[in-house]
Amino acid sequence: MRFLRRANAALRAQPGQRRARLETTLYTPGTLGRGGLAIQEIAPESTDPAIDQWLEPHLVAFDARAATRNQLFLFLCGSHGQPARQRQITALAARMGYHAVNLRYPNAWTVGGLCRPTGDTGCHRKLRLEILDGIDRTGLLRIGTANSIDNRLTRLLRHLAHHEPDMDWAQFLGPDGIRWDKSLVAGHSQGGGHAGIIGKEHEVLRVVMFAAPADYIESRAAHADWLALPGATPPERYFGFVHARDDGVERILSAWELLGMAGAGPIVDVGHEGPPYRGSRRLISDLDDIPRAKFHSGIVHDNLTPTDAAGLPSYEPVWRYLLSTS
Repeated sequence: MRFLRRANAALRAQPGQRRARLETTLYTPGTLGRGGLAIQEIAPESTDPAIDQWLEPHLVAFDARAATRNQLFLFLCGSHGQPARQRQITALAARMGYHAVNLRYPNAWTVGGLCRPTGDTGCHRKLRLEILDGIDRTGLLRIGTANSIDNRLTRLLRHLAHHEPDMDWAQFLGPDGIRWDKSLVAGHSQGGGHAGIIGKEHEVLRVVMFAAPADYIESRAAHADWLALPGATPPERYFGFVHARDDGVERILSAWELLGMAGAGPIVDVGHEGPPYRGSRRLISDLDDIPRAKFHSGIVHDNLTPTDAAGLPSYEPVWRYLLSTS
């Protein structure tokens, strides 16, 4: 509980952080962020009629009171998850000045489950790229370009740029598509692995992986090849957070080493040290106050993340550190 006391103290030291329960509203064009923080739902098919699966809404958040960073925050949830389950971290990103997007994307499986029978340590990378761009590389999935992460995010940004011209969502689109160089990419579990792959393929501001990646082939006793491959984003921009009692914690910690994340010092337990956590890029928690012992999801899910007496997420100081690119 020492971590809870420290988290509460950190929040009390930031005026205006106590706030009412987050409300999500259906998107009305031209109203995002008017009068302060807004978290709104946008149907994927409203941005592109060719999007025909995984139709639960995207979450988009913007805080008109915050000094804008002119940076995009992209969050990708885990297997079978939906953006509505991570409103808190999406709202925090908006309060920190990001244009925040929690994207609905194809995730009706586990990447590890699909790759396990193949015995191929290259499978995880190929599958994650399929989900990213929709191009079939394995025959294991049928995503298609329209339903891919790339298309969904591009169409959403165009939609927002059209309906909210004063907020300059267009700055995140260039002649070659998404401006990844202006983006912090984060995700939980499967989504954290996708964030890692995006960082390999494109130079981004930062990669933040919650309880991820755990890409591993048991029959080969080997991690996925992509973890050790060189990438467009330097290793020092990769950050991770995992619970010590996550079933996959050992593989995740090993994956972080393969990603080159050990260069910024030791793993830091956020229950024993407060921000800035000795500048570590590898954070761990042993907090036992996780509902239903859901340690894998409890570090970032709204209904599983522990809260303080004011109803604020106990891990918010950790999230704020991970999202602080400057």
